[in-house]
Amino acid sequence: MAIRYLDLVDFLLVAEEVLGIEADILQKMANLPLAESALNAPAAEFGGVEFYPDFVEKVAVLCARLIKNHSLPDGNKRVGYMCAVEFAERNGYLWKPPPGDPEGSETVETMKGVASGSVDEEMLARWMRDHLEKADAT
Repeated sequence: MAIRYLDLVDFLLVAEEVLGIEADILQKMANLPLAESALNAPAAEFGGVEFYPDFVEKVAVLCARLIKNHSLPDGNKRVGYMCAVEFAERNGYLWKPPPGDPEGSETVETMKGVASGSVDEEMLARWMRDHLEKADAT
C-alpha cells in the first residue's frame, strides 16, 4: 500500500481547525517553505533508499520537523501533533492516547520536549510507537 503523505493544503486545513484561523489567512502568515520542508521530510530518500523506512519514524519526523521548523507564528506544537495524528490515521493507524492521562498532559509535555530539543526524533518515535496501532489490528 502506498503511503499517503500530507501536503501543504492538508497542513493549512489542520492548522485552520486547530487554531481557528482561516486557511487563507494562515497561508499569508505562515512560512510556507519551512512547512513544505517538514511535510516532505518523511518521504526523503537518496538513490531509491528511504531515510525513514519505518512508518512510525515517518510520523515522528513529520511531527518533530513541523514543531521545530516553526512555520506558524503560534500553535506549532499543536499543529505538528495533529498533523502527525492525521498522517497516521490516513495510513491505517489509530492513535491511542496515553492511558491514565485524560487531560493529555503527557502528550503536551512530550511536544514541549520536542520544541525544546530535549526529545529528539528517535525518542519521539519510541514514544509514538506505544500510542499507534494498525487499525486492522483491533
